Amino acid sequence: MEPPKTFCLPVTRQRAFIDTKVTLDNNRFENCTFRNCDIIYAGGPTETSACYFENFRWIFEGVAGTVVHVMQGLAWKILPPQ
Repeated sequence: MEPPKTFCLPVTRQRAFIDTKVTLDNNRFENCTFRNCDIIYAGGPTETSACYFENFRWIFEGVAGTVVHVMQGLAWKILPPQ
């Protein structure tokens, strides 16, 4: 069995993203704030550590968008955190 692949992602540290679009794919975010943002994810490798998210909207594109579409077609529901 092959060991899991690891990725060396570019790191963004201690940045505030406010009222903007942020693409997660191929990035690592540490101690960042995301406020009033569109968070875009297309299925690529990504990592977050100690980040704060407030009033954000997910946008799933590419492979991730296809997975969400299939799940919705199977009557799966994605609920916000409680």
